[in-house]
Amino acid sequence: MRGLAVSLLRWLAETLVRLYYPKRSVEGAAHLPPTGPTLYVANHPNGLLDPLVFRVCTGHPVRFLAKSTLWGNPFGRLAMDAFRCLPVYRQQDVRIDERGQSVARNEETFARCRAELAVGAELALYPEGTSHSDPQLKPLKSGAARIALSAAAEAGATEGARRTPILIPAGSCYEDKSIFRSGVHLIFGPPIDLGDYLPTFAFDQRKAIDRLTDEIRTRLDALVLQAETRELLAGIARVASWTATDPQDDSPERRHGRTRELLSAYETLKARDPERLEQVAQEARRYARILEKLGVSDPWSLEAPRVSWVDMLAALGRAVLMLPAAVWGCITSWLPYRASGFAAARMTRDEDVLSTIKMIVGTTFLVAAWIIEAGLLGWVLGLGWGVASLVVAPAAGYAALRLGETWRVVSEAVRHLGWRTRASTVRHLADRRRRLAEEVAHALRQAGT
Repeated sequence: MRGLAVSLLRWLAETLVRLYYPKRSVEGAAHLPPTGPTLYVANHPNGLLDPLVFRVCTGHPVRFLAKSTLWGNPFGRLAMDAFRCLPVYRQQDVRIDERGQSVARNEETFARCRAELAVGAELALYPEGTSHSDPQLKPLKSGAARIALSAAAEAGATEGARRTPILIPAGSCYEDKSIFRSGVHLIFGPPIDLGDYLPTFAFDQRKAIDRLTDEIRTRLDALVLQAETRELLAGIARVASWTATDPQDDSPERRHGRTRELLSAYETLKARDPERLEQVAQEARRYARILEKLGVSDPWSLEAPRVSWVDMLAALGRAVLMLPAAVWGCITSWLPYRASGFAAARMTRDEDVLSTIKMIVGTTFLVAAWIIEAGLLGWVLGLGWGVASLVVAPAAGYAALRLGETWRVVSEAVRHLGWRTRASTVRHLADRRRRLAEEVAHALRQAGT
């Protein structure tokens, strides 16, 4: 029964992540080995969902290190077992008289990591040591470098065909991590050559570990978008999207690279020519205000290929077919869905765990509501109706969700068709965006000289 519960929980958690973040993209997938011992080091912006997103996006059965306190209750232990996590005993999580024990336990965990890598497992670590929503990476712990070098040293000293682990940096970039039905982009960098550090590790482990930790930091700095403030980071990301060459140039990969380029240019211009930087920033703010007043969230929607009446009618047809199930889904799921968002927002103010809380609370509220509703129907109309209601409820709730998204697509199509009557406005906005793109391009050239 426990094995069945573990498998069911793993399937449910990964399914919910796919539902929460339907727009998923991976950059640098060529750096991922198909098999073999691999150690990933990544940033940690989104609590317990980061590991799940990692597994869903890569399709690899990656194991993770997690803080030992997550094993503190039966459900936590079941969840950790579902993804075969390994415990890390952090100093801040134990009493003073237990800190010596936690160090010994961590040595046991590191030994288990080496044993897992020895048989070809894939492990992922978050060397910042904690999840957070800060706009910059936190100082890195040295545990990832210790595990990587000790495992590589053991592999080198072992006779036979034991492979040296591959160390790969990874960055996560969420469109809006606490918003349901948003997107996530994973970036993988080239592997770090552990062989460069093994000669030093043989006679001075501390020096080799510190050097490797520094390189991990450098590699993550190159992958993870960082800025002085969250507002600045969000603003530059928007400008990166607005100033793309065309809609096809606004893919997650291109947008991420352009944002990183703009962030670098921002820092350079801030030091060299702050007045020029402020001029560009003011132009971007003015453009944003114009779009906001017109109710345009995506400037590309004005020039995107117009949705034909045929496509719009097809979308309406799909909506009509989904309507009966969606209506039942709204009746059974709308209130607990809304209530879960309300409750989660009051359970935590930490954005890095808000999406985790939302997913847990939302699932709990919905399942509880479906069971109560099925019980009431079974009591009033008979057992068969109650069972049917419970079986149909998840599909009906999903139909209601998709109907809402289809309605937004149809509304956008109607607006596209309406914009045709305001061609001068479209041209004006497009010209403003092109001028903004030229300003940003000129600023980039200035920063590069």
